[in-house]
Amino acid sequence: NHLIIVCCHAIWAGGPTKGQDESEWIIESWKKGETPTYTEHIKAGLRALRDDDRSVLIFSGGPTVSKTSLSEGRSYADLAAANSYWDILPITLESNPPPASSSSSSSSSSSSSSSTHALSRISLSHPRILVEERALDSYQNILFSLIHFWRSCGDHYAHWPTHLTIVSHAFKRRRLVSAHCAALGFPLERVRFVGINPPGVPEVVENEERAVEEWLRDPQGQSAGLKGKRHRRNPWRVSQALFLDEDERRKSGIGTEVVDDGEE
Repeated sequence: NHLIIVCCHAIWAGGPTKGQDESEWIIESWKKGETPTYTEHIKAGLRALRDDDRSVLIFSGGPTVSKTSLSEGRSYADLAAANSYWDILPITLESNPPPASSSSSSSSSSSSSSSTHALSRISLSHPRILVEERALDSYQNILFSLIHFWRSCGDHYAHWPTHLTIVSHAFKRRRLVSAHCAALGFPLERVRFVGINPPGVPEVVENEERAVEEWLRDPQGQSAGLKGKRHRRNPWRVSQALFLDEDERRKSGIGTEVVDDGEE
C-alpha cells in the first residue's frame, strides 16, 4: 500500500567504479558534480523500502538521450544492484551481479518490473523494486509510477497506493508535492518527501520557483513550453499513453483524454 518513487535525473551507463566516477554517467554539462547526489537518492529510496515491508520502490525515468535507449529508471536500478544495494537490502536473487554494459542502441521497454532487461546484464535482486521507463518530467515521474504500481502490485489492477514517499532534490519539494501530487488528487497528508540537494543549490532556486509557478498554472503540463521539454527528452519516441489498451483504461476507473501528440 506504500509507493516509494525515486525521481531519476541522469543515466548511469555502467563501469568499473560502479557510479563513483562521473565519467560513467550520461549527464548534461550543468549537472556536473551532482552524480553523488543521485546515488544518495537511490540509497534513500532503498532505506525507505527496507523500513516498510508493505512498500514498493519504483525508479522512474525514461530514455532521455539519443546516445542510448537505456532509461534513467533502469540505470538507477542497475547501479543499486551492481553495488549489492550497499548492504541496505538483502540480495534475494543474485549474490554478485555483473557490471552493466556501457550503452546500447536497442529500444527501451515501456515499463518494466522484470528482473531481466534487454539493455542490461544486471538482474534486479529484490522483488519489491520496479522500474518505470517512460517519464520525461517530474509530473510524469509521479503519474506513471502510480499507474505502474496499480498495474504491477498484488493482484494486478487491484488497488492504488494509500501512501507515497517521493525522493528527489530538496528544492523540488513544492513542485512535486504542492503542484504534482495536488494536481493528481493524491491526499497530501499521505505524502512523505525525502529531499537531498546537490551542490550549488542557490544558483537554481530562482529557476525552480519559475518552474513551480508554470506547473501551478498548467497542472497537467499541456502548455507549449512544458510539452516542448518532454518532446526534446523523448528521442526514442517512447509512448506517452497512460494505459496499454482500452480494457486497462476501463479497469482504472480514470477518465482521460488522448491529445493529438499521443499524450494522455
